[in-house]
Amino acid sequence: MLGIIIRASHPVPTFAVTTVSLLLAIAFGVPIVHTVVIVVAVFFNQIAIGLSNDVIDVARDRRAGRTDKPLVTGAISLSTAWAVVIGSSALSLVLSVLVNPWVGVLQMVFLFSGFAYNAGLKATVFSALPYATGFAALPALVSLGTQPPSWPAWWVIVVGASLGVSAHFANVLPDGDSDRAEGIRGLPQRLPRAVTAAALVAITTLSSAILIWQGGVSAMWVTVPAAIAAVGVSLAAAMQAGRTPTTAWPFRLSMLAAGFLVLGLVGALRGG
Repeated sequence: MLGIIIRASHPVPTFAVTTVSLLLAIAFGVPIVHTVVIVVAVFFNQIAIGLSNDVIDVARDRRAGRTDKPLVTGAISLSTAWAVVIGSSALSLVLSVLVNPWVGVLQMVFLFSGFAYNAGLKATVFSALPYATGFAALPALVSLGTQPPSWPAWWVIVVGASLGVSAHFANVLPDGDSDRAEGIRGLPQRLPRAVTAAALVAITTLSSAILIWQGGVSAMWVTVPAAIAAVGVSLAAAMQAGRTPTTAWPFRLSMLAAGFLVLGLVGALRGG
């Protein structure tokens, strides 16, 4: 059952975001006990968000014949899925509050940003907003696990938000046509495909520029290569989207680009 639940909760982004939280904790110098608690809390956060997305979209997924979805095949019931969503949400918030009440507040922002997207914002022009708020909250909630608690620099929050928005744009690229057919008209779906792909590259480039600028000269040995790699991979994602519109590779490549930027961010935060 655990394997089915993880498969229904979008495991690739779940483990990717959880790994990012671990890397940020290392970069900020969060104590080991707080690091473990925060990473586990973020993992449950992502389980809840990913699974709630499939619960809300189950009727749409059935119409689309998504037999890769456990809720569609009946491998997991709706009642069980809702119980896991509620339980995972509660665990995520309780664990976060145990570290620091502010960690709990920011975890709640992250969690409810995901729920807001799943519940309806993804079909509106404001679809990028929950990605921005959720991924802006992530570095803040990790940083507040330090002793004493401290807020991250403004540019770290901006880079986090931009990574979230770029992930949103990349995630939509393979499914734009089917989303529009189902009446899901988020911001990327309202734009021409070429514009969405270009926006993905532009956002990654902006994040890279901020990273190099704010990382300083001492960190350029890591921020510059990371930025070049991230922009190069995002260009590859955009070109892949143009050649084969239904492929999942743009999203996979965007996660790789985000990974390069996170590594650059770690290097910058650790003082180069």
